[in-house]
Amino acid sequence: MAIQVTGFFESPQTGLLYDSPLLVLVPQLQYVNQIIMDVVVGGNGVITYQSIDKATLTYDPLITDPYIQLIDALDTFVIDDVKDANPTNSAATFTKA
Repeated sequence: MAIQVTGFFESPQTGLLYDSPLLVLVPQLQYVNQIIMDVVVGGNGVITYQSIDKATLTYDPLITDPYIQLIDALDTFVIDDVKDANPTNSAATFTKA
């Protein structure tokens, strides 16, 4: 599970700038229907998400495999969250890898 950023990326948690990093998503089941996730930024920094409720994720109805559907929903969740975090990220392009 990864997202390729094209352009500059500013970590919402640390403010560090990266040039076109790869974001690697590492989800873990916390409780029933709750996910915690680390997003590794360019192999160097980490963005941590606590208690993501699976019911609040946006699922693509065209994807029939539930596992792939969950991966896609987590990718979309991270892209939406970090893209809205600051003007640097709003200008970058995010591609599901």
